[in-house]
Amino acid sequence: MRKIRVGIADDHPFILLGVEHILRSCPDIEPCFKSESIGRLLDLLVEVPVDVLLCDYEFEGDPYADGLNLLDRIRRVAPATQVVFLSGHCSTYIVSAALNAGAAGFIGKGREGFIHLAAAVRTVRSGNTYLPDSLSDKMLSGVSHTAENGVSRGVLSEKEATVVRMICDGMSIGAIAERLKRSPKTVSNQKNAGMKKLGAKNDVELVTIMREYCS
Repeated sequence: MRKIRVGIADDHPFILLGVEHILRSCPDIEPCFKSESIGRLLDLLVEVPVDVLLCDYEFEGDPYADGLNLLDRIRRVAPATQVVFLSGHCSTYIVSAALNAGAAGFIGKGREGFIHLAAAVRTVRSGNTYLPDSLSDKMLSGVSHTAENGVSRGVLSEKEATVVRMICDGMSIGAIAERLKRSPKTVSNQKNAGMKKLGAKNDVELVTIMREYCS
């Protein structure tokens, strides 16, 4: 049986080496490349096609480094590759947004997450979504909390989620439009759609809701 071909991308060399070392001990998995930058990653995905990509959620120094934007760029050059994000920030909102955008899995950067790297690769290769038990429990807890409080919030689209996050980071509509290469009107509409789904009447409520949702 053909080995599962895997690519690894992270801007920390230690993470790259650690993940590669773990995967090389698995007889059914073949690490095919590792990359420290998004630009090189996108080139490698074309040059060396892989079944699964284990990829950092955020790359330092890239103006479009958030995972949702990165996932879109990966999809353009390697639509068949299953993407599993690695991140030190595993809030329920980030994980949910990534999965809704098409990520195949999400693993925290830590001993518990890395122990299950091989299982994650095998799971997503078989067409299923992978989350460690700790993250699954956290997601279910968030759903229960929402149900208990009688609040039903719609799922934000990838573009709405990106805009809402930037608004909560203190960026203006104009600054967001310039960074995302969208018109101010489009950004404003996406912000309003996100606020409506989250039940926020203004920016203050939006930030408050997001803090609660991401905790």
